Amino acid sequence: MRIKKHKKIILMKTRGSLTVEAAVIIPLVLLCILWMVEAGISLYSETVELVQKQEMWQEFYPSAKFRKLELLGDIIDTLL
Repeated sequence: MRIKKHKKIILMKTRGSLTVEAAVIIPLVLLCILWMVEAGISLYSETVELVQKQEMWQEFYPSAKFRKLELLGDIIDTLL
């Protein structure tokens, strides 16, 4: 013969409602989301600036310019 054990379920009465909790939690969640979006936009703008600076340096070849100046100096020395 089996004896069934009954478990007591204790229900707690809550004060307030879900709308009050949501009024506090949802603005905090939205603030965090907006903060992350703002950080993402800031990182994107920094990346764009970095790429523009990198493109500027890709067009600049200091070694080629130095070689041309050295060659020009050698030509002038031979002529004088």
